[in-house]
Amino acid sequence: MKKLVSLLIALFVFTNLSAQDLYKADSRLSECLGNEFISQLESSRSDLIPYYNYYLDNSYYVVKLNSLEKEVTGTDIHTVLKQSKKPNEKVYFSEKTYTKEKFNPLNYNFDLSSNSFTTYIWKEAGIAIIFYPLSHISADFKDYMKNQNN
Repeated sequence: MKKLVSLLIALFVFTNLSAQDLYKADSRLSECLGNEFISQLESSRSDLIPYYNYYLDNSYYVVKLNSLEKEVTGTDIHTVLKQSKKPNEKVYFSEKTYTKEKFNPLNYNFDLSSNSFTTYIWKEAGIAIIFYPLSHISADFKDYMKNQNN
């Protein structure tokens, strides 16, 4: 009986810790949303936090340009504007290397389509970043949340 009670307590604690992590903002969000806004979202347990966290790593995939048989076509990533709090400031994409853990697609004004893939060519990094259609991202996020709540 003690083992069963201990198991139930452990399961309860693990479930609560997992739920708390779901509403904990990825550190990359502070780059574009601001710490005060993030704190408000976290304290209200807003679904925006898990959505933005999900979007950071699951809105796109990467292919290496030199590993493909045919040339990938798309928009030059350096034509994309960085998000700015100053309305008249125009800063274009200028990153030199790609690291999945550090790349933040929310920092930029990527022009994504509702129903088709969008490709950006990043020659310096030797990759193409291919964004899923917004409808795909939304549907996959809903599935992700269902799985988190089970």
